[in-house]
Amino acid sequence: MVKPFPNEIWLSIFKGLAKEGEYDALERCRVVCREFQPMARECLGTCITFENAEEVEQIKVDASGGGLRRWGGPQGVIITGGNSEDVCRPIPHLATFTSRLVGRWPGVEWLKITNAVWRTQDLGLDAVLRDLAVFSISYLDLRQVTLPSILTLGRIVCVFPRLKQLSLNDVKFTQNPFDAGTLSRFHLLPHIQLERLWLDHGHDGAEPRPSFVELVDLMTAISNRRCPVAPLNLAQASPWSAVRRLALGKVTFPSVTTFARLLCALPALGTLELWGSCAFVKHGFDIKSVPVHPGLPSQLADVQLIEDFSIGSDPCSVADLVELFIATGVSENLRHIKACLSPILRVADEVDVALSRLVRHSAPSLRHLSLDSSLPCSRSNDKYVLVHADHSAAPYFDISENACLEYLDLTVEVAHESLSHLCAPVVEILSQVTSTHISVIQVYFSHYYQPSAELDVYLGKLIDELPQLDAVLAGPIFNGLNNVVISVGKQGVWYERDEWDARDEASAYGLRLCFPRLDARGILGIGFNGILLSRIGLDCDEDTGELRHRGIERVAAQDTVAANAGTSAEDDRRTNIAATGAIPHEAATHVDARGLPSSNTGNARVPAEFECGDGNVPSDVTASPGTSVVKSLPYDHVSLQMETEIKSLAWLSYVAEYETVPWGPG
Repeated sequence: MVKPFPNEIWLSIFKGLAKEGEYDALERCRVVCREFQPMARECLGTCITFENAEEVEQIKVDASGGGLRRWGGPQGVIITGGNSEDVCRPIPHLATFTSRLVGRWPGVEWLKITNAVWRTQDLGLDAVLRDLAVFSISYLDLRQVTLPSILTLGRIVCVFPRLKQLSLNDVKFTQNPFDAGTLSRFHLLPHIQLERLWLDHGHDGAEPRPSFVELVDLMTAISNRRCPVAPLNLAQASPWSAVRRLALGKVTFPSVTTFARLLCALPALGTLELWGSCAFVKHGFDIKSVPVHPGLPSQLADVQLIEDFSIGSDPCSVADLVELFIATGVSENLRHIKACLSPILRVADEVDVALSRLVRHSAPSLRHLSLDSSLPCSRSNDKYVLVHADHSAAPYFDISENACLEYLDLTVEVAHESLSHLCAPVVEILSQVTSTHISVIQVYFSHYYQPSAELDVYLGKLIDELPQLDAVLAGPIFNGLNNVVISVGKQGVWYERDEWDARDEASAYGLRLCFPRLDARGILGIGFNGILLSRIGLDCDEDTGELRHRGIERVAAQDTVAANAGTSAEDDRRTNIAATGAIPHEAATHVDARGLPSSNTGNARVPAEFECGDGNVPSDVTASPGTSVVKSLPYDHVSLQMETEIKSLAWLSYVAEYETVPWGPG
């Protein structure tokens, strides 16, 4: 065994190798000695940023070939032209990167280009694209990038045959607008199978961004263009025809009609997410303006109006959006709606009224409803301000007409103003349930308190009131319940393993004691600051957002490492990612020792967007990149997935690992 120096010295040596660009040497060290693996892996990293050509040239390229092992590269590469949002510079080092490392870094899966100006004198487009095509890029993120033309964007995007996700944030074109020739040349580009598309023009504003409008118009024109010869399949009809998930950040459309035409350009669209402010310059909607060919996507079943949408969007635009969904019949096909409301689940303003109308009109088809009133902010004069208004006179959100609901998620933010009635909003909503199909209920109490006497008061009050929920959920309408998850956590925070203590576990146990009826039925799950008790089987369908029962155990990915000790850095890196949010065995064992409900599983978490599946998991599934190992188990031993907390965990782990967020705002 090689051990002439302490690990601290070896780590210093490895960091020196990384600084000198000796990544192949680091990879060889990682392979030859088991004790070197964690230190070498730490220095190899999962993401590398290049700000100039010198940083690229510093990477040592081993030309000797032969049987010497080489590093397959990081998972992500960032090419930046400026070190701040206000500075965009040329990126000639992109050409240096592609020519120097083409074929040598097959492990690169995502590429981010930011704060950049793409100039033809710096980058030979044909040569750069030829080299880029060799990389296995599945996710491309362009942020604050200026391109010569929209056709340049098309050529860049279509050069990646494996591209599944595309994020365009504040992308501009120096040549506007496109013409008929551009349309013809777009049809000659290679067809891609994009599945997820993120669009954001970068900033709030009352006027549409010309480049954003040009992009939307181009997508619409290509999709609506009738070909003399009918295409053999939809993939030949439109470059965007395979997009199943569209997410919009801060966007301003000329009209509701423009937005409707964008949806028409995505015939396979199943999920629509609005993360930021959405505005229409021209209000009002005429159904005759929606193109008959190809029409709105018939598979659109999941609409998520998230966070800043409710805060930042003007009420007229929200009303226009809801009217579009209702007038075109989209609302009658929706199976999942997620909406952010005013505090304590009240219908307190025009945005709440519009969202309530959408939920009501979706009643015949709606199966999964998520209501989040945890945002304590409102929009005023382009600034976020805390809500102090008394909404007690406003009616609660009404779900009594939604008689087909199967899954209900409620998130409430607990503030000083609501300490006298912490559970009242949830009790009121649950008392309205008329669906005999309801099988899953999740309630998440979100707070902003630091550990203190104030938090103790809050928890004490909550524990006093939680038996009300247990009583309500004992009603006959809830006889079909399979899973109930009650979770308490600090907003936006996921506690690490070393932050857990006996006090947290005692709090979680105290919460469990508030639900004797549910606990006796064996359907209760409790979450407190990352401590999960009474784990039950829930999983999320990626396309519909619906929670499904899943009789599986998620085996911690690190359990498989020993059997694959000699695997490549790419495999180790992916295993590490899969284990980033693992609920450790040690914590579960410690809880069991106190006589609390146990689980025989670890819970290796992966980012929520890549975790969800179709619910049909064979018993002999093996680990694939970015996923956990699964195997069939009886119902009593299945694991718990808490949607609200997992999303927070996925967010934090991705920011830490990649310095960017592959899917979502950021």
